[in-house]
Amino acid sequence: MEAYNYQSLLLSIKDTIYNINTDKKLGKLQFGFDLEKKQNEVNLLTKDKELKEQEIKRQKLVRNGFIGGFAVVLLFAGVFLKQRMRISKEKKRSDELLLNILPEEVAEELKEKGSADAQQIDEVTVLFTDFKGFTQLSEKLTPKELVAEINECFSVFDHIMQKHGVEKIKTIGDAYMAAGGLPTPNQNTSC
Repeated sequence: MEAYNYQSLLLSIKDTIYNINTDKKLGKLQFGFDLEKKQNEVNLLTKDKELKEQEIKRQKLVRNGFIGGFAVVLLFAGVFLKQRMRISKEKKRSDELLLNILPEEVAEELKEKGSADAQQIDEVTVLFTDFKGFTQLSEKLTPKELVAEINECFSVFDHIMQKHGVEKIKTIGDAYMAAGGLPTPNQNTSC
């Protein structure tokens, strides 16, 4: 019986040792599983962080692209407006020069059609002027004074011509040429 007791004791010790070894192995497996699980969570968090960083970079790139595109559009708009203003200014200048050379009706017809039809006007009054003694006066004046003097004279003539509906044709030196009754016939024109 004692042998049986020893054998039971031996089996009990073996079972205890086996259980301890099994518990150690299970503990190691559980620790490895928990460690792997935590590592996977860390990896997922790292990948999530990388994805968020990539999304932020993409958003910054889109934002910078939008800002750059907007800047380019503003630049083109500025250039377009500047060109448009320049064209408008040059058109106005061209119109003023055209009106300085041609009667208003002829200038408008030329702008609209690209050409002006010749008109026959049976009665016109042509005026030629020449300032008496202007050549001798011009020898005594400085160029600046001379230009101021002739500008004053021609300005007065322009005012008189406009008042009476007479069309200024041309000025050369101290000569002034105008015509009444053109481009529209006018029976009441008298200078």
